[in-house]
Amino acid sequence: MTFLTKGQSTHDGLIGVYESTSNGFEKYSIIILDKDNRFAYKAGLGGCQVEVKGTWIIEKKKLKLTNDNEFLNKETVYYPNLGLTTWTITRNGIKPDGLVDSGCVKDDKLHRRR
Repeated sequence: MTFLTKGQSTHDGLIGVYESTSNGFEKYSIIILDKDNRFAYKAGLGGCQVEVKGTWIIEKKKLKLTNDNEFLNKETVYYPNLGLTTWTITRNGIKPDGLVDSGCVKDDKLHRRR
């Protein structure tokens, strides 16, 4: 249950760092939700690493991410389009409703709050 006080929104309970339950040695998928409705998604496997930034909103009880324009439609560098799947908000964290393919890591596991 979220209580509203001056300066807070109903989304403040989601603010934080979420790590995939499939993270392991040299493999990671992390999403950081900031208070200003900005996100950073970081994923990697060994030397292959990617970071995407953008905005997030809650729509119909789902977390929707939208990449900043600089992370869309690049011909020389691959960035995952995080707007292609929504994320379900659970008691234990957030989980993509589809496979997130960062080019380095493919992940559809629960991301738990750190």
